[in-house]
Amino acid sequence: MKGYYIYCAFSMMIALYVYDNHSAVSLFLLIVLFIFQWLQCPRKVVITSALLSVLCVYLLAETNKHNKTVLLAETSSFTGEISSVPHSDGDRLTFKFTVQNEEVMAFYKLKTLEEKQQLEKLTIHQVCQLAGQLISPSPARNLHAFDYQQYLYHQSIHWQLNVKRLDLVKCQLPTLTPLTYLTFIRQKGINYIQQNMSDPGAGFMQALIYGERTGIEEESIKRYQQFGLIHLLAISGLHVGLLTAMCFYLLIRIGITRERAITLLLLLLPVYMVLAGGSASVVRAVFMSMLMLISIKIQRKILLVDSISFAFIAMLLFKPYYLFDVGFQLSFAVSFALILSSQTILPRFHSSFSQLMVVSAIAQVSSLPLLLYYFYGVSLLSLPLNMVFVPLFSLVILPLCLLILFVRILLPGVSELLEQILHVLLLFCEKLLGFFEWIPADFVTGKPHIVLFLGMYLCIYALFVALEEGEFFVRYMFLLVALLAAQCMYPYLNPKGTVTMVDVGQGDCFIIELPYRKGVYMIDTGGTVSFPKEPWQKRRSSFDVGEDVLVPFLHSKGITRVDKMIITHGDYDHAGAAQHLFSQVAVGELVLGKKAELNDVETGLVIAAQKQSVPVQIVQQGDSWQEGGVLFQIISPTGFEETSNNRSIVIDAKLGNLRWLFTGDLEKEGEQRILKDFPNLKADVLKVGHHGSKTSTSEEFVQNLNPKVALVSAGQKNRYGHPHQEILELLKSYGVYIYRTDEDGGVMYEFTKKSGTFSQQLP
Repeated sequence: MKGYYIYCAFSMMIALYVYDNHSAVSLFLLIVLFIFQWLQCPRKVVITSALLSVLCVYLLAETNKHNKTVLLAETSSFTGEISSVPHSDGDRLTFKFTVQNEEVMAFYKLKTLEEKQQLEKLTIHQVCQLAGQLISPSPARNLHAFDYQQYLYHQSIHWQLNVKRLDLVKCQLPTLTPLTYLTFIRQKGINYIQQNMSDPGAGFMQALIYGERTGIEEESIKRYQQFGLIHLLAISGLHVGLLTAMCFYLLIRIGITRERAITLLLLLLPVYMVLAGGSASVVRAVFMSMLMLISIKIQRKILLVDSISFAFIAMLLFKPYYLFDVGFQLSFAVSFALILSSQTILPRFHSSFSQLMVVSAIAQVSSLPLLLYYFYGVSLLSLPLNMVFVPLFSLVILPLCLLILFVRILLPGVSELLEQILHVLLLFCEKLLGFFEWIPADFVTGKPHIVLFLGMYLCIYALFVALEEGEFFVRYMFLLVALLAAQCMYPYLNPKGTVTMVDVGQGDCFIIELPYRKGVYMIDTGGTVSFPKEPWQKRRSSFDVGEDVLVPFLHSKGITRVDKMIITHGDYDHAGAAQHLFSQVAVGELVLGKKAELNDVETGLVIAAQKQSVPVQIVQQGDSWQEGGVLFQIISPTGFEETSNNRSIVIDAKLGNLRWLFTGDLEKEGEQRILKDFPNLKADVLKVGHHGSKTSTSEEFVQNLNPKVALVSAGQKNRYGHPHQEILELLKSYGVYIYRTDEDGGVMYEFTKKSGTFSQQLP
């Protein structure tokens, strides 16, 4: 079966997706693959593929069956073991904690600088007594959002533990086994680098040697991710291969025989796998390196394609959940492509530069569909920057990091010059990426449909086959470009529009997409209120509604331009994320309501808009605009309202077959004035004012509007108690169906000219 194991690997992968997603498309693809194997492969390949597929599906079913929690939600005291390296970020301490043989994700808010310094002595495998509250992890609360609950589920974690009391005195380190001792040594190594090296060198050394990225500044992580360079900060096959080659060379140089050197490396590679964090890419790289060493030792050649197929099969049999790990998918997609092309495509290019360019191109093309599926776009600068950064990191920065660590341990005073060189190199990388950051090179497509995703990979496969056989490959390039163009053009051909109430926590944000992408309008942006903190409390990464919710949502739908950003009024929970959006998406126009004087938030937005050359329009009652057959009318403010909430922009529009009223934070006084000015005003869908506060939504207002549906945007368990119960009871008494973000997550209305349907993110 030499060379055929790749078919077994692909069969297992697709079979797992069929079982997990009940996907008809995946089932069709699996059937096609088995028909192909029946026609083109020896029978034992077909039988092996079928048996491995059935076995893997059975193991996944068994894993799901036993992946249940044994902990009770009301449990408040816990005795268990810290099972990951504790990570301190500002005033937050996080670690995995094993109690009753079940892991939970623990979070603790540090109260003082002294407590933080004391708890930095916590180590992995310490047994501690904690007091806290178990909280269910949050699922994806908006369309295409990151599903943290599912992410933890695939790690067999079902709870977050909000730690209330953590006393270092009650933590003890038990007798360690060889395996736990290695993870303990890993933490010591990470801490040693942190305590003895300065940034940015410390963070990059932790990442490249121990696979721990938490020490790198968040801005650096975002830059490397933006340009498709984040793989350089993870331990990959190139890292492991380089390290193995260096160790083999050193062992031979000190007089150890070739056979003993190989044996020693076979013993040391699993040790390094644990020290490097044991991520999917590390396991794959170590497994393949060991297979290659075994083949040399037994003098029996193992094909590279078989080697990576064995690694793929073994990892899925050991842990089927690996398949749902994005790092696993990207690692194997790129590795398979490089290995399959190494014997046929690469030999045609003779110069080092041309080979580097081809390797980078193959890696970029093979990962493209996955990057679009999970991150909704790529940077057009990724290919040229990879050609610079891959050799720089592989041949200079990684060996330098290893050398600095060894020299610092053996000859502490000698390493300072090397550390300075590393510091200069990393600063050069930051400056270079900072320069390219200003070049508009992001290619955003939106999340492709699974059919289009599979079509891209079939096209890429045909492209590589054509290159291998020397056929005319340009037609497949055009086909791939055509598929990408179809993805980008689909919204402009789609006769359906949408109105989305985005879950931004305690705030408001509505995004309106007209049919055929005639217009994209954002009504408010939400915003995260931050409070002053001492330097030790500031975190490397903090939650931002614009960056963490709205930009991913917009990009997932292929939206790179908002035609009108309408800020109903200047409260931070309605406008706080707007400034960040100016730097991430093109804004056609900033719309503010008429008032005697802008507040500080609105003034800041006007300044930001002027810097981006975005026109600012001030609207008042009586203004309107029409686009795509939809008339939007401004029915408030007049400009003479006394309170901030009653100065909210109120918009009336008919979308689909329903009339909508968007009210911002309009309160009862403003409602009465609107009813006086528009006595015949009706609304099928009412955006409930002020997050459902009892200061808004009077009975008279509801009675006159006669809505069928009410939309309430409020944060989970918010401190204001929104929406207030009396407002909910009032709406229900008039037969109004209520959607609320705190319970339903994001809510979407999809419509055509004559009809529309509501859907909610959470069941």
